[in-house]
Amino acid sequence: MREDKRLNVVITGISRGLGHAMSRSFSKREVQVFGCCLSLEGFDFSGTDYAAGQPRVFQASVCDGQEMQEFARQVQDFGAPDIVIANAGTINIRRPLWEIGDEEWDQVLDVNVKGVLETARSFLPAMLSRGSGLFVAMSSGWGRYTSAGLGPYCASKFAVEGIVGVLNDDLPEGVRAIALDPGNGINTQMLKTCLPDEHMDYIDPQIWAEYAVKDILAMYDSNAAGSLTVAHPGVAA
Repeated sequence: MREDKRLNVVITGISRGLGHAMSRSFSKREVQVFGCCLSLEGFDFSGTDYAAGQPRVFQASVCDGQEMQEFARQVQDFGAPDIVIANAGTINIRRPLWEIGDEEWDQVLDVNVKGVLETARSFLPAMLSRGSGLFVAMSSGWGRYTSAGLGPYCASKFAVEGIVGVLNDDLPEGVRAIALDPGNGINTQMLKTCLPDEHMDYIDPQIWAEYAVKDILAMYDSNAAGSLTVAHPGVAA
C-alpha cells in the first residue's frame, strides 16, 4: 500500500450489503472511506472499530449524473480518490425473460449499468489528472455466464464486463479498471431475492469483505486490471 498518505476509497451503495461490509473492512485498515447511498435516514456505523474514522457518507443516486458530480466534488476536497468501487446494484426476481416488464428492466439496467457509467464519469477525471488510480466495477459470475430467470441482471453484468474492457483500452498508463466478481455466493438481500431457498447457505457479507478488501488492496498495489474474482470459500460454516 502507498506509504506517503492514507488511501482514499470511494464506495457507492454503502448503506447495506457488500458496500456496507467493505466500508467497515477498509476503515479498520486505516483507509478513509467516502460513500454514497440513496438516503441517509437510519444510516448507522456506530459500534464499529474504525481506525481511520467513520466513513464520510453522502446522499446521491448513482443514476443521477448531477448528484454523482456533486458527490465527486465533495470527495475531491480531500484529494483525488485512490480507489473507486462502483458497487451499487440491484437484481430482478427470477422469471422468464418475456414475463419481466419494462419497469423492472429499466431499474436493473439503470442502477447496474448507468450507475457504473455515472460513477466513472464523475471520478475518473481526477484520477486522470493525477495520473494514477484504480476503478473497480462490481460484476458477477452472472456477468460471465447466464442463469435462468435473471435476464436483466445478467444483461447488466455482461455490460459491466464490456465497459471495463473498453475502459482499459481507453485509459492511459497509471489508471486502471477491474470488473470484480465477488465470487461464489454471499448472504445478502440481493441473493435472497434470487435464491430465496439457498441464500442462508452462503457466508456473511462481513466475512466476505475481509477477503475482498485484502484482494482489492493487493490489486491496487500490483497494477492489476481486467476481469478478476475475489477468492473466498462462499459457504457458511
